[in-house]
Amino acid sequence: MSVCVFIHSSGTLKVSAETDCTEFVLLNQVEFQNLQSGSLQQMNETLHLLFAFDAELFGVVEGAMIFAFLTSHFGGRVVRWLGKS
Repeated sequence: MSVCVFIHSSGTLKVSAETDCTEFVLLNQVEFQNLQSGSLQQMNETLHLLFAFDAELFGVVEGAMIFAFLTSHFGGRVVRWLGKS
């Protein structure tokens, strides 16, 4: 059975009555092994899929930013040139 705990001012761990754990969760051996074997690896794969570096997407975003910069830069120069006339 997992238990929510917090660190008491004396440095000891005390069981928390809260249902929303904000500090630490103590697990028994069976829960830890279940977490290690299945769900931890699944969570790791999900995080890798969500946050892995995608070179193709980076290239598209970088190209769009460069295009937007150059378009606005030269557009501003044209407007400035037309304003002088």
